[in-house]
Amino acid sequence: MPVTVEDSAILVMDRGNEDVKLITPLLEKAGFHVSRSANNADVVDFCRAIHDAATLVIIDTATPGLQFPALLDQLQAANSSARVVLITNVDEPEKLWAGKRNVRGHLTRPYRRAQFLGCVLEAAKPLAFTA
Repeated sequence: MPVTVEDSAILVMDRGNEDVKLITPLLEKAGFHVSRSANNADVVDFCRAIHDAATLVIIDTATPGLQFPALLDQLQAANSSARVVLITNVDEPEKLWAGKRNVRGHLTRPYRRAQFLGCVLEAAKPLAFTA
């Protein structure tokens, strides 16, 4: 059963065009609608606007100007069904998000496309079903 736009929304926070060029086509091929943002307010507004729908939010913790981990708390308040996948650098301590119930996956740079897609599909369950 394919992922539908009504059941999922992917909001990609990116650090630069390289990540966007890598993951956007992967997500679209998997059936996700991809939206992008680069600041806390837009992400929270997006999640609040579709509060009834489960949302998958992919956060690059190295995004300039990002107020992380406060964003995780804001997302939880705006949309309790939001599921978060984090993309981090090697030197970022896990304690920044440990215990946050909306964090469903974590990837450390560098990562492979297959790792990314596997992490996203796992975090999206039951939004996504694979054959």
